[in-house]
Amino acid sequence: MRIEDEIRSMRKRDDDLSKLKLDVIRVLAIFNGVSWMTEIIPDILKLRGGIPDYALREELLDEAIRDLESDEVILVEPRSRGMPFSREVHEDKLIRLRDLSAARKALAGEMVYLSYLRGQMEAIRRALESRE
Repeated sequence: MRIEDEIRSMRKRDDDLSKLKLDVIRVLAIFNGVSWMTEIIPDILKLRGGIPDYALREELLDEAIRDLESDEVILVEPRSRGMPFSREVHEDKLIRLRDLSAARKALAGEMVYLSYLRGQMEAIRRALESRE
């Protein structure tokens, strides 16, 4: 299924899984199509400005990732990842959107996505003004 069709379909549904899958796509679109599995929940909380209107659980995230991979919206690669301020590494999953430009195009008029981007642009503008 094309990502535009998948996003349109998810936006019509009101179940927790569809809402989470859409948030995963939003987060990936914001971060240039790539994120680590362990960062998706914290990024969704940032995107939503706090707790979303659905039950955000790791089991549901695992199901959402499996569904999106099965629908060929994302690619999932097990990878070793370094830890900040440590020499240790751990296993994580690198999540990639298959078609970033199509996802961004499909999200172009979507309020949650646009609201987050506007907030980020405003924060950058304020930071630049304070440097003057």
